[in-house]
Amino acid sequence: MNKSLIICDRLIYGALLAMIFFLPYSFALIAVCQATMTIAWVSKRFLFGKEFSRQGCAQGFNFFSNSMGWALMALGLLIVLTMPFSHDPALTFKKLFTRYLQQIFLMYLVTETVHSRKRLYGVLAVLLLTFFLVTVDIMIQCMSGHSFVHHNPLTNGRVTGPMNEPNDLGTLLATVLPVVLASIIAFRKKKPLLVVISLLFLFLVVALGLTDSRGAWLAFAVSMMALSVCLKRLKITVLIVLMLGVLFWGYGMYCLDTRPDMSNAPTNHGLVLHPSLFNPLGLPASYNISNLFFNTSNRELYWDTAVNVIKHYPWFGCGYNAYVQTLRDLHVNHEEYPHNSLLHITAELGIVGLLLYLWLFVALCLQGWRVLRAVSCERELYVLGCGASCGILAWMIHSLLDTPWSSLQLSLLLWLLIGILMSLGFVLQNQKGDRPCQ
Repeated sequence: MNKSLIICDRLIYGALLAMIFFLPYSFALIAVCQATMTIAWVSKRFLFGKEFSRQGCAQGFNFFSNSMGWALMALGLLIVLTMPFSHDPALTFKKLFTRYLQQIFLMYLVTETVHSRKRLYGVLAVLLLTFFLVTVDIMIQCMSGHSFVHHNPLTNGRVTGPMNEPNDLGTLLATVLPVVLASIIAFRKKKPLLVVISLLFLFLVVALGLTDSRGAWLAFAVSMMALSVCLKRLKITVLIVLMLGVLFWGYGMYCLDTRPDMSNAPTNHGLVLHPSLFNPLGLPASYNISNLFFNTSNRELYWDTAVNVIKHYPWFGCGYNAYVQTLRDLHVNHEEYPHNSLLHITAELGIVGLLLYLWLFVALCLQGWRVLRAVSCERELYVLGCGASCGILAWMIHSLLDTPWSSLQLSLLLWLLIGILMSLGFVLQNQKGDRPCQ
């Protein structure tokens, strides 16, 4: 292989690892890593075209081999065609390149670059190291009141770690926890590594509880149950159910104690709880647990606002990433995102955009199922694939109750996991000496 081609390939891989490491912490370094990957890929693709096309590992993901590619292309075309009618055309144009195309390109680069077990394990190792630092940051914030990197304060007693909001941190942790648990199961025979990853999983679960994010807890619970179903192991299912029961009991009490907004308690310290055998959370008789845990925390206001925007622009929306500007133009008295991904998508791209995104989600599910079926003969790859799939599921569930679509970091994490999942088939093919995607 041409030495320059090898250098470009390794540069892409190194920049990818660096981006994963800095993902929760630095927008500037993320941009530097992405620019490096783009320049190296362009050099590899166009300056060394003949050598590039001969390499099986470089062929990677055939973008149009499944309906995911067509759905993404249709969405990109919709964004371009509706740009002149956007409430903020300049922002729509900017976000088309710095958000939409950037995320797709990241998925493509991951599937093209992560073509061996060594590289797959390298990506997982850096991801685990990153979240080890995140847990340290969270614990320091919990004890001292401020995180040690960005010096973010606690938000009403809720940890935020490197993120701006507790719910954003909840999405971050709920998304990566299935991958960490899958790593424990996949590498259970490597005792020293098993101990380290198990401790990380424990710390991440504790941190998730400290976010007081009920949507993230729900996403975590569903993803854990989905992972146990995928693995078809009764013991793992029983352990997960017990773990979730203990966690929801302990953190349910913690949440009621630290979030007076849930209970309308008269003090800043929440309810006075007296748990007992028949009243595990210790709630006073006048309180209804379902009303406390399933109230929407004023989300009806944001949902109603999104519905009104959809009524104004039903078919093609107000413009990609132009939702906040639309609220200003309509003189709405708040500038909050809808806190629901389906409403968010429909408000910005209309019913047509929603249908295209549903097409994309269905295509993603079908392609993920095909990948898992293809790697089912390799236990480690299958388990890691299940972990990535359940992480994507957790992200999607929490997006129905919050706004991860508006976060660059959370969006990149989603497409990183999609890329990892899609790369597993190529890892297996290269391991067997086959040429992928012929």
